Formats: sequence, C-alpha cells, structure tokens
Amino acid sequence: MKTPTSADALRAARALLGVSIRDLEPRVGLMRKAIAASESGNSTILEHNLKLIEFYEAEGIEFLGDLSFGKKVGRPGARWRAPDDRSLSSLAASGLNYHTERFRNSFAAARALLGDKQSVIAKATRLPATTVSSLELGQLWQNPSETLLQYYIERGVEFLGWQDAVRPNVYFGVGVRWAADKAQD
Repeated sequence: MKTPTSADALRAARALLGVSIRDLEPRVGLMRKAIAASESGNSTILEHNLKLIEFYEAEGIEFLGDLSFGKKVGRPGARWRAPDDRSLSSLAASGLNYHTERFRNSFAAARALLGDKQSVIAKATRLPATTVSSLELGQLWQNPSETLLQYYIERGVEFLGWQDAVRPNVYFGVGVRWAADKAQD
C-alpha cells in the first residue's frame, strides 16, 4: 500500500517537472479541479493523491518524508531520483539514466513547497518579479540567487542534490523538502 504525501510535496514535484496543472491534466487522467484540490490539501479523495504520486514516480520524481504511525508525513518533499552511489564508475556500470540539472537549487520547487506566488516572493525578498522568474528558470546571478536561497532556508526549506564528481554543473537528486517538522503543520 502506498502512503499519500502532502500537498506541498505534490506542488514541489510538479515544479520540478516544470508543468502546469493544465499540462498535467491529460497526462495524469485527473481533472484540473482534482489536481488543484490535491495540491491545496483540500482533496478528500485519497486515490487522486496516489494517482499523482504514481505519475510523478514514473517520470523520475521521488517523494520524501518521515513516517510515524497515526501522524502526517514529516518533512515531506520531492526530488529527482538519484543514484545510490555517487561514483561515476558505478553510474556508467549501472546503465541507468538519471535526470540531471545544471543547478543544485530549484527555486521553483522551493516556492511551490511554500505554496507562494512569485509576486509574494518578490515582495518579501525585495527582488523584481522578473528576477525571481528568471532565477526559477535557471538564469543565476550571484547576489539575487543568494538572497533567494537565504529567504527559502529561513522559511524552513531544505535544498537537496549533489554535484557529479567529474562533470561541472551536473547535479543529481535536485529537489526540496521541509528542513524540520515544525515547518510543516
């Protein structure tokens, strides 16, 4: 039996995949309203949550969390599935294809985990909305990137991922999760 995940983790997974709810609808076989309800935590239909999890897992997304009986998933999040062994030789030998990113920090997934709009993040960080949008699309500038990174960390977001030991700008397991249970109530 699969365990359902949080609405936050579902939003983060969609952000990692880089698709809108409209794009997701035909691919998952759920109506937009059902997807939105699952991502807002307002869905009472467990099967919708599980169907989304299965779809994302098939796309290479891994859901994270700490499980305790009778409680919600602690420290939920999502990341791209990563190899267990970080050595390049084992990756080559495995023959498996893992999704990689050019940057370790997915600002779009962090914002999705929080459930905020770009305009809210821009106002809170005093960055132009166009800068926040550009950073989410992978155009990194040192100072604004640091500002955004600190903002998310201060709000309890933990960034995940590790750099390939041989290739620069190649990251595995990129994603986000809540850094502590207190952030997820």
